[in-house]
Parts: sequence; C-alpha cells; structure tokens
Amino acid sequence: MTKFCIIGIVMVVSSLGSLEIGNAIISSVLGIVAAVASIITSGYSVSVVKKAIVKSDEIPDLDLRENIIDGLKMIVMLIVYYIIPIIITLIVAFATGFFNQYIEVATYASQYGSNFVNMVSEDLMMSLVSSAAITIIIGIILLVIFSLLFYMGICRLAKYNSLSEGADIPEAARDLKRIGIGKVIGWMILLFVIVAILTFIETFISSIPSVGILISAFLISTYNLFIAYRSVGLLYSAIE
Repeated sequence: MTKFCIIGIVMVVSSLGSLEIGNAIISSVLGIVAAVASIITSGYSVSVVKKAIVKSDEIPDLDLRENIIDGLKMIVMLIVYYIIPIIITLIVAFATGFFNQYIEVATYASQYGSNFVNMVSEDLMMSLVSSAAITIIIGIILLVIFSLLFYMGICRLAKYNSLSEGADIPEAARDLKRIGIGKVIGWMILLFVIVAILTFIETFISSIPSVGILISAFLISTYNLFIAYRSVGLLYSAIE
C-alpha cells in the first residue's frame, strides 16, 4: 500500500501542469515539474510490466534513475511507433484530396461566414466528407494496429532492458502473432472498457473544486497505470 501511495503522489505531481494557477511563472515551473514526473511514471510503467512478465505480485519500487531512463526510452519508442501511422495517414489525406478540399471550403467560410454552406457546391462537400471519412477510418485502423505493436514493444523493452529491442517493430509484430492477435484484441477491448469506466468516475471526482484533479490523479490515474501495464505484462508472459 505504501508503494501505491508513493506512485500516487508522483501521479499527483504529474497532474500539476493542468492546474489553473493564474501566474505564468508558477504555471511554467509546475509544467516542468509535471513533465519530469510524467517521465518517471512512464518509466515506472516499464517496471510494472517487468514484474508482470515474470508473474510476480510484488509492486515494483520507485527507482528514480532507472525510471527516468526508461521514461525517456518510452518517449523515443512513441516516436518510432507512431511516426509511421501519422505519415501514412497524411499520405492518404493528400491522395484523397482532403487538404485541398478543406482549404477550398475554409476559403468559402472566411468569405461568406455562416452562410458558406449555401455557397459551397454539393460535389465539393461530398468530396470533402468522403475524403475525410476515408482518412479517418484508415487513421483509426493504423492507430489500433500500431498501439498493439507499441504495447508489445514496451514488453520487449521491459524483458530485454534494451531500447533497440523495444523499438524493433518486426519483432513486436512477431510477438503479437505468438500471443494471438485475437487474444490481444480481446485484451485491448476489455482494457478499454475498464479504463472508460474509471475515466467516467474520474470526471466526477475531477469536478470537485480545487482538489478534484489531484484526488483523481492519486486514485484513478494510479489504478489505470497498474491495470494497463500489469495486464499487458501478464498477457506477454504467455510467450515465455
């Protein structure tokens, strides 16, 4: 329970950047402190995965040096894994003509205000809607696929303690296949439902004046961290 409370406090610190202080200097300082705390919690999540992979019920200790290093590795991995779907989605947007159509409609909006809808041709609006729909659908599919791969990458980072292993997308894909794509998708859906319920509760707690955000960070955000990363570690342990 003590370790949970310690991580809860770090989660509270990581949420300080979202507080409305009203002073630019204090807000900037809190933002920097919150960013450092967020790196620590990201690195700590790797430790949670590491314990889960070996099926240990022990809550890992907070190790600032190790957690900061792992947190920085996580940032690199986020870039590696998500730059690909972002680029592909942008290519699709250009290929479907979404950007050109959007600029054209935006030009009408700037000229005619709220009456621009009556000025834009039906063909242009239909083209914009269809290109946007195609881009969004492909973007969501890519986001889901690379999110699954990213979680496998986190597990590889935790298992091998190596950024190169964690960022190895082909090996992450093979691990995904070894576990079973259906099994991993089922895990992700269940995790989404649990996190959605906790987030729903969090919205009510966060509405408490002054301290709501801090309480929700201490309780809900901390539970979310343990649930998400321990569950993916246990899932990955099926490979062992």
